[in-house]
Amino acid sequence: ILSLLCKNEELLERGVSLFNYFPLINNDILSQISSILLSVCSCLKIFPSIRYQNSELCRSFSHIFYNSIKNLHTIYNDKNKITNTNINTYSNKNNDNQSDNNNNNHMNNDIYHYNNNRNDDILLILDRSIDTSILFIHDYSYQSLCYDLLNINTIYEMQFDQTKINEQPNEHIYSNTCNDTYYDDKNTEMGGEGKKKKNKKKKNIDAHTVLFEITNNDQKKEEKEALLSEEDHLWSSYRHHHIQDVNEIIKNEISAFTEKNAVVKIQKKNVLNPTEALDALRSLPQYETLIEQYWLHYYLCNNCFKLLQDKNIVDVGLVEQDICCNVDKYGKELNHQKNLASVNTIITSDEYDQEEKTRLLLLYFMNYININDNDKMKIIESAQLNLFMKNIINEFLKLNLHNSGYYSASDEPIQLSSNKIHHVLENSNKKKIKHYKNVAKNSKYELSRHEPIIKDIILDIYNDTLDENYFPHVDPTHQQEIKAGHASHENKQNVSRGTIWDFKTENKNQTKKEKKRKILIFIIGGITYPEIKQIYEMSNELDVDIYLGGTNLLTSV
Repeated sequence: ILSLLCKNEELLERGVSLFNYFPLINNDILSQISSILLSVCSCLKIFPSIRYQNSELCRSFSHIFYNSIKNLHTIYNDKNKITNTNINTYSNKNNDNQSDNNNNNHMNNDIYHYNNNRNDDILLILDRSIDTSILFIHDYSYQSLCYDLLNINTIYEMQFDQTKINEQPNEHIYSNTCNDTYYDDKNTEMGGEGKKKKNKKKKNIDAHTVLFEITNNDQKKEEKEALLSEEDHLWSSYRHHHIQDVNEIIKNEISAFTEKNAVVKIQKKNVLNPTEALDALRSLPQYETLIEQYWLHYYLCNNCFKLLQDKNIVDVGLVEQDICCNVDKYGKELNHQKNLASVNTIITSDEYDQEEKTRLLLLYFMNYININDNDKMKIIESAQLNLFMKNIINEFLKLNLHNSGYYSASDEPIQLSSNKIHHVLENSNKKKIKHYKNVAKNSKYELSRHEPIIKDIILDIYNDTLDENYFPHVDPTHQQEIKAGHASHENKQNVSRGTIWDFKTENKNQTKKEKKRKILIFIIGGITYPEIKQIYEMSNELDVDIYLGGTNLLTSV
């Protein structure tokens, strides 16, 4: 039975450590992941064009998967031929029941039908070296910040069974049924092994679950447990908004709800703060579930703001943005000395904790080229980190992800001195620096200027400008067929890297029943919440179905 975790509607994730892939400890792991992706394509009924980041790991995996999906496609076609032959034979013997046979023909074709209506679906295989900054920079959208600061568990209790890696997959995975390979939001296993009951008491908190306090009708504090899932409509509504916006939205919604309720208005009179309003609403049993949800998100927001203040993360965040963008909040380009001075100010101060210093140092090392080992050692020592944090830095640097090449977004690399310390964008992507200057002048929040690299990649896929040297095709002939079909496609909206995105516009009226183009991105080494937010936004804006998958769901250090 294959194992696939589906936490969000467009999130695919498999729980294996980042350190299993750099270097790869076992080639059989790639075969198992390939089977999982195969299940995804089977459920989506697509045979996508496959491209990969030009690294040894991605190249190996993409070819393993390509061979698997070719075999799957062959099985589908063979089953269609057999089914059609049987139906035609049956039809010839029963001409009087022609209409019934037509219905059977339609039904059977649906069972093994592959999505051949579109030929431009794409699967892009990446590894975590594509964007290492996103692992350490603080992101201030609600979901990202909650998982970051509140240390919410993301790991389901599921074992990686090495003994079953080389087993041949059961034939039922090629059927049109997806239930055998999925885990639902309530952590219930679907398949032959039966169900795992979530209600069973455990020492550790379940994945994506938080504990929070609520004041009950007896004025006593009561501990509650909540699952952060799409079943919570408030969570689904808030999660990709900036934390400050969410805080205001919660206050306004509670206030508006209170104003509409005459009983509460009589009890509390005048203006209420959120805590008073929720206390007043406790007396209304018909709103118990809704009030509990508001308590949850009020609690999460308050705790995030408290930690932001206690850890002085806002000060660190400004330096993080400057390092990643190489542009300050006023849109002025920075140099290495300026950013290094800002880093030193943070790491030599006693006002910041060890984790924040560690993340900032890793962010600095990821974004600057040619820092020698002696200089790295000196700056790490100046931070006065404990042995645990030093080991985190040293072990991550050993992965060598930051030296695996940088996605240049169609820029020609600028030849700089081989020994000079310089920013990664100075060497490969001056256009991105110009973009960040524009973002700085128009951004609502100065701590949200940096963008995941996956945004540029998705735009290039959408505009058919993805660099073939960085992202070659596994099967160039498949791509030629796709290009031949593009001539008949309708003109797409003009989207560029300099576009100032506004995702608050009204949703487009989607009355067409034709299937959207599907873009699947799978990252070996794991995905992050800022990247998840990015694909949700771009999927809506570009009107394509974008699916993001990875071997892990990565949070903070």
